[in-house]
Amino acid sequence: MEELRRRLGQRIRVARTALSITQQELARDAALPAPQVVSQIEKGEREVKAWELVNIARVLRVDIATLLQDQEPAPRAVVLWREGPVEEREIREAEFVQACERYALLERLCGQCVASELPSWPDEPARLTFERASAMADLAREQLGLGSRPSSALQGVLEERHGVKIWCRPLGTHGSAACTRDATGPAILINADEVPWRRNFSVAHELFHLLTWERSARGRRDSGERLPERVEQVANTFASALLLPESVLRPAVERRIHEQRLGMPDIVELAREFDVSADALLWRLRNLGILSAETVESIRNSEAFRALDRSSRPAHWARPPDLPERYVRLGFTAYLKGSLSRARLAEFLGVSLADLNVKLEEYGFDERQDYAAEYRTA
Repeated sequence: MEELRRRLGQRIRVARTALSITQQELARDAALPAPQVVSQIEKGEREVKAWELVNIARVLRVDIATLLQDQEPAPRAVVLWREGPVEEREIREAEFVQACERYALLERLCGQCVASELPSWPDEPARLTFERASAMADLAREQLGLGSRPSSALQGVLEERHGVKIWCRPLGTHGSAACTRDATGPAILINADEVPWRRNFSVAHELFHLLTWERSARGRRDSGERLPERVEQVANTFASALLLPESVLRPAVERRIHEQRLGMPDIVELAREFDVSADALLWRLRNLGILSAETVESIRNSEAFRALDRSSRPAHWARPPDLPERYVRLGFTAYLKGSLSRARLAEFLGVSLADLNVKLEEYGFDERQDYAAEYRTA
């Protein structure tokens, strides 16, 4: 019993310091009597009551089973950020990793396996030319089956066919996107506060890092360390080429050219057609030699162009769901099979037991329905 208290206390301390949370903050957020209680628990001098452990695990974004297991927990997954949130980056990261671990557990409970594993390429990102990055985008589009308008299909294809866990969480005005690829599988975190076409680009950008993960994450244990600017430029080139394939974009542009001129409305229309930002389209046209660098700068600095671009966008757009649809579906399936308790399902969906069915109904599920019927296969 003494050894169990010591081990539990040590794991709580490690998890707390990893999140840059003080003992005072943990005591407050976990509703513990005083900071001294946290100190005693971490030193193994005091037993942890069941309700205290539940609250501590919640605050530290770690599952109770991880704190109590006999073997030492595996090191937390490395997360590569393009631009992390200014505040509470460690907490946002821990929530992301925990969500991925739970997602992987649901996959195991439901016996789910993806149709095709995400490829892993040996290329060294920092040494890639922009031309090679564009060629890799063409290869990825073909291998992943993204079609001629990848923006509309990208997220669904990655989730359903290749098991990429894609989470949309509010990261504020300074947060952008992140990714990880460990034992729980490949995963992407994008900023729910961004506009849809920016989120599309973020998914494509992070996909590059997942495909080159062995080289991108090699030797990195500090998730706060940003990737070199050159690597991010190559990832941007990959994302642009993936979402705007030359074989489709160039003919679409040529159909709109009149007397060697491309009008502002044509550019805006193309951006909406391919579901990308006007800036992303302009830089792609520059890289393909369709527009000069000077012309692109002139267009980007034009107030008339900016006004036209804004007027073509919807005044309001739907905010992405806070949980992936596939994640909720797997959780509900595991619950129906008896592999996941109702309380655990509510915890995984981030709601109380009283609000569980309301949350399920948001995704088209109703636990009051009878789903027990089984059918003989042919």
